[in-house]
Amino acid sequence: MPDGAKSIAELSVKGTIVRKLPRKLEVLEGENAAFCVEVEDDDMEVHWFKDGLKLHETHQTILKSFGKTHILVFVNVAYQDSGVVTFVTGRSKTSSRLKVKAMRHCPPICPVGVKMDVDRPNSALLTWVPAPNSQTSTRSIFVLERQEVGSQEWQKCFTSESSSTSAEVAGDSVPCEGDYRFRVCCINKYGRSGHVEFPKVVHLVPGPKIRSRLQEREVVEGEDARFFIELSATMVGTWFLNSTQLQHGGRYSIQQEQTQHTLVIHETRVKINLLFLLSLACDGWFSCIYYASFFAAAVVKFNPLSELDRNKRVHMGDTVVLYCEVSHHFAKVFWLKDGQELQPTEDLNIQSDGNMRRILRYFKSWFHVHTRVPFSPAVNILPVFPGAPVEFCPVPEEELHKSSMELDPVVLICHVSKDDAEVVWYKDGFEIEPSDNITLQAEGTMRRLIIRSAEASDAGSYTCQAGNNSVEANFTLLVLSTYTEPPVMIVEPKNDVVMKSYISEDIHLQCELSRSSGKVRWFKDEQEVENSDKIQLISEGPYRRLTILCASAEDGGEYVCETDGDTVFFQLTVSGLYSLL
Repeated sequence: MPDGAKSIAELSVKGTIVRKLPRKLEVLEGENAAFCVEVEDDDMEVHWFKDGLKLHETHQTILKSFGKTHILVFVNVAYQDSGVVTFVTGRSKTSSRLKVKAMRHCPPICPVGVKMDVDRPNSALLTWVPAPNSQTSTRSIFVLERQEVGSQEWQKCFTSESSSTSAEVAGDSVPCEGDYRFRVCCINKYGRSGHVEFPKVVHLVPGPKIRSRLQEREVVEGEDARFFIELSATMVGTWFLNSTQLQHGGRYSIQQEQTQHTLVIHETRVKINLLFLLSLACDGWFSCIYYASFFAAAVVKFNPLSELDRNKRVHMGDTVVLYCEVSHHFAKVFWLKDGQELQPTEDLNIQSDGNMRRILRYFKSWFHVHTRVPFSPAVNILPVFPGAPVEFCPVPEEELHKSSMELDPVVLICHVSKDDAEVVWYKDGFEIEPSDNITLQAEGTMRRLIIRSAEASDAGSYTCQAGNNSVEANFTLLVLSTYTEPPVMIVEPKNDVVMKSYISEDIHLQCELSRSSGKVRWFKDEQEVENSDKIQLISEGPYRRLTILCASAEDGGEYVCETDGDTVFFQLTVSGLYSLL
């Protein structure tokens, strides 16, 4: 009518489809989605389509017909399987919107039954029990943290797989003496549970660390032998010689200066074994025992060598002469290279002239040599030969760029050209030391760096370097977070909405999301809706709104608000205004 009034009727045309598809079907990820249609006759030609593409039977798409009934099943659907399914026979068709919803995964539940047993010297046994209704299909770990009383900082001290529900914390594991409390939580790829604090506090004392260990000594008979050991803390120690406790005085000089203990044995005569014990006030003898041994030698000495004779540098291919002078002309010496005794060959000439001992060789490769007199201390003659450079075998490209999920192990591997080559690993330019989480291995020519449980902080650039030649194998590690943010759900409305409005009115379709950062897409009759002069898409906090300005009858239809994990339908009807004249 000229004044805008309308009269609207709905036309239904009966076709050959007796039982249509549902308007929409929602299933969870991993489930099967089944569609069923019934037609008039048994022998009708039918076709199934998804998003306009014809479907054929595969291991994940099942197409079956039983007389007048036709079935389509999608097996083990994923989120990307969402779309419009259409059944066509002749000129008739029916459609359904398939929505695959992400499964709701929750963070793990706090452990229960926490107990602390402190009835043991300088340690505590912590036990807990997994939550009764915790997920068993998802890999999880327990993380134990400690806090010194008076401090606000919690530090991770122990991690275990979900099968392990206890941990013993000893005094050696804490940095300083103090009272400590503990807490435990559970972590899986969906998040972290809350922390459960253990009910007691335990006093822990760190054990002494050896900063400088006892070294084996070889001395000439009649000379003094000096030993020292340095600890990380000032403690009382006792020296034993051949199982006999030593006292200061006579042949033995015993001193202690704070953390350093020193023993000097004057006029050594025979081979002896030396033992150093620490006495701890809290639990008696310290459990670690440190040995050092030395032996006296026949009175055969080497005359001092000049620095130039002790350290030689030669060019490849040059003839090298190494010599030393002994105190007695009858002294027999042995020449050794890398621990192996040398024998005369065509290229190697070993000479003895009075007190002089000499070796001549045409060197085809670089190596180190030292001499040893029987029953005498070793005297090293170390020619400073720059060893043949260590080379790295090519590393496959896929091994140089690695990615890992949090908590998963990571192994970096490279091969060097020598079995005895020493390498140093660096991360972002800083040298890596072995730890509870990092293991460095050398096996033949293989060099491995193993990260037992990767964390976000382990991501970066790793370098394996050998020698001074800066020969490097570079690795890049990316650690992906195992925490998956839950999908955005629609809080309101909870069910589909049927709306009626009138021509020329402004119409508002609104959803409230579970997260303000969530994104939505709007559809009208399966076509995505964009901002325009007539339609406004508004986002305010958790609310998403579609506004139709000055609605007309053509604006009626099915509207869909879709997130990454949920969908709601609006069935909108726009009718005319009738004038009662």
